Amino acid sequence: MAKGYYDETCAEAVRAATRAGEVITFSELFGRVRRRGPWKDSTIWQHLMSLVVNLPPARHHWPSAKPFLFLRADGQYEVYDPSVHPQVRP
Repeated sequence: MAKGYYDETCAEAVRAATRAGEVITFSELFGRVRRRGPWKDSTIWQHLMSLVVNLPPARHHWPSAKPFLFLRADGQYEVYDPSVHPQVRP
């Protein structure tokens, strides 16, 4: 797996680019990840999908992913918190 500028995978870069309690747009999150490594756009897009806890098809397509993002109805992201967000069922 290709490493970014900080010796991290794309998934690790997504995690490093997000903070608990923060609501972030796709464009802002994508830009933060882009600044952390030279990954192709499609690689970043796929990682963003694979890391969303409330996207059931992603659980089947990327079964080994460790999701931690919650995708809000308004299209923005935040770090999933089971005490705040609805329980996610596969």
